[in-house]
Amino acid sequence: MPKPYVVQKITTHGGATVRNTRPGNLGRAIKPETAATLTQMMVGVVQSGTGTAAAIPGVQVAGKTGTAETPNGSPHGWFVGFAPAEDPQVAVAVIIENAGQGGVDAAPLGGQVMRAVLGK
Repeated sequence: MPKPYVVQKITTHGGATVRNTRPGNLGRAIKPETAATLTQMMVGVVQSGTGTAAAIPGVQVAGKTGTAETPNGSPHGWFVGFAPAEDPQVAVAVIIENAGQGGVDAAPLGGQVMRAVLGK
């Protein structure tokens, strides 16, 4: 996980670089074993759960759907996912305000975006 920084470099009035700042490393966000378990759970969501509309034939897709209730209007539907699950080349996040359910409304759009990026 990279350490955030504000200033990329400091220069003189004439444009000469005085100092470059490079992002540091804050460490690992989660253990690799935890990430692998979470990925397999997300693959299950797309294979046989609420995210089946994001499936891509021949590609293992990992995803998660959600429906967020709102105080006014219809709920927001969302989907986040990545593919291929074993070697991610694309990641998406789709949020559709006041659109109902993530698996019904957002997952199909997430799948379409991933298919387009992967050329499927």
